[in-house]
Amino acid sequence: MLTGVFDDSRPTELVDALTPVATYASFTRTMNLGAKLLPAHLITMVTVRPTHRRRGILRKLLSTDLSEAKDAGFALAVLTATEATIYGRFGFGRATEQQVLELDVRGAVDFHAAATGSVVQLAPAKLADIAPEIFARFHESQRGSIGRQESYTRMATGAWGDEQPEPDTKLRAAVYLDAHGVIQGYVTHAFAGWESTPPTLKVRDLVAATSQSRRELLRFLANLDLVERVTVPMVTANDPLTWALVDPSRISYTQRQHGLWVRVLDVVAAFEAREYRGSGTFTLQVQDPLSLVAGTYRFTLTEGTASIGLLENPEPADASCEVTALGPLLLGACTVTDLVVAGLLKPASPAASATLGSLLDLPGLPHAINGF
Repeated sequence: MLTGVFDDSRPTELVDALTPVATYASFTRTMNLGAKLLPAHLITMVTVRPTHRRRGILRKLLSTDLSEAKDAGFALAVLTATEATIYGRFGFGRATEQQVLELDVRGAVDFHAAATGSVVQLAPAKLADIAPEIFARFHESQRGSIGRQESYTRMATGAWGDEQPEPDTKLRAAVYLDAHGVIQGYVTHAFAGWESTPPTLKVRDLVAATSQSRRELLRFLANLDLVERVTVPMVTANDPLTWALVDPSRISYTQRQHGLWVRVLDVVAAFEAREYRGSGTFTLQVQDPLSLVAGTYRFTLTEGTASIGLLENPEPADASCEVTALGPLLLGACTVTDLVVAGLLKPASPAASATLGSLLDLPGLPHAINGF
């Protein structure tokens, strides 16, 4: 849904009355929380004209929309933020990070593992059915992944360019087939032009249903002729490629930045869709300035599965936090100790902190390979 805010006090001889002073849009996709995919309320196209800032427009739009999303049954809202300092006051917490991988491909690029399967180059248009299927498999397996819009398939096939909806004649594509001939991943890429220094191949999209298929697609890219550098966007902050290469100094990372920001709207539904380690019980008090999820919750974990309830007459909790801490805690974006040191999570005792860490800390990092 797209919302526009209009100011009818502006002189119509100078400004079209149908030109908004603020915009706001939302739609639905699923997010992988580890144990299951959960429908998420995605927020985008949030703008306020400089002439109309600091009038409470953003606060009104966002607080109203979050309340309505909660009433509609959404357990979480998600957005990407151009400015990291804007959305914390509305309860959003940083949940994923991303960076750009730069791979020096001058000379032979040696991998520890022997090559497996095969890579087939094909016309991008052939990805019309392949790309959505491979992404769906990635999405179902990767914590932190967010569902994609149709535009990603159009860009993968070259029907749309990277910047505008016109055919992309420079786009190239390849797929990886495992030993059984099953497609397990794809990559689209384009040459940056001879004016690029050094000659650079830019990956547009790399989606792998298995870690092996990602490695083999990167091996393929590293061996293309007439390029000296390969860049890959939207790489996870703990990218494993450095361990795959015999010479890890060929790799550098740039443009590390925050990705998805998550606002929990229903603690029970969201955290019951999360992964856990082991069994145990703890209580968590949540402060929420918007009063959407404020309260004390009891978490009962049994072999990695949670049963959660809001307590009507709570005793002092094992830990407390602001609602902004729930996003990273939900996705396992950092450890419990990280949140405690940052002052975002306040355990009642060192023992409580250790208990929470043993139950909530997860291996790896949440990762999304697309924005919205």
